[in-house]
Amino acid sequence: MRLDKAARIAKGAEAIIYQGTYLQNPVIIKQRLPKTYRHPEIDHRIRLHRLRSEAKVMSIARKIGASVPSLIGINIQESYLLIEEIDGKLLYETMDLLPIQRLKPIFSSLGSQIGLLHCNDIIHGDLTVFNVIIQLEDKPIIIDFGLGRISNEIESKADDILTFYSTLKAIQPASKILFSTFLDGYLSVYPEGKNTYEQMKKIQSRARYIAREDRLE
Repeated sequence: MRLDKAARIAKGAEAIIYQGTYLQNPVIIKQRLPKTYRHPEIDHRIRLHRLRSEAKVMSIARKIGASVPSLIGINIQESYLLIEEIDGKLLYETMDLLPIQRLKPIFSSLGSQIGLLHCNDIIHGDLTVFNVIIQLEDKPIIIDFGLGRISNEIESKADDILTFYSTLKAIQPASKILFSTFLDGYLSVYPEGKNTYEQMKKIQSRARYIAREDRLE
């Protein structure tokens, strides 16, 4: 697999993200990092499992019509995924630029996309305003399935939407309005998601110190 002009753009605990070109097309290279505290053979097996798991989740999500980047390839030896580069702004950046009435349809559309994932038992695992890119015409694209998995557990789905609400609340004064719009879109595609929402509120209520104004009714 011939890659050109790879430049590092981000580094996390689990992976390094590079920007490059493949067959003259812009791509993202996500390479999983080895962990020196693990035995090399065990480390390789873990990285291989997570690499294949992420590739599987992305492929299934794409197959059902979810708005996610296309997976171009996987390199087992060097532990990286080759992913379509999405041109746009991260949702958290867009929120500072657009008025609430412009944001509401974006959040409704995003809710519909998450509803589509959940009704097909796809868990994102790290659903935040930092893992959504807004393209032209305000289309949300969901990225980074590094913690994604296939599960029909309502707790996992509830964790997804609670994580999203928590990060939204931390940076957006109109979080309740936007989350309500998100939830409308979610339930329009996944009516059973009302059970997910109820479970989310149960998870939230387990926390001992949640301000009354931050609780969802």
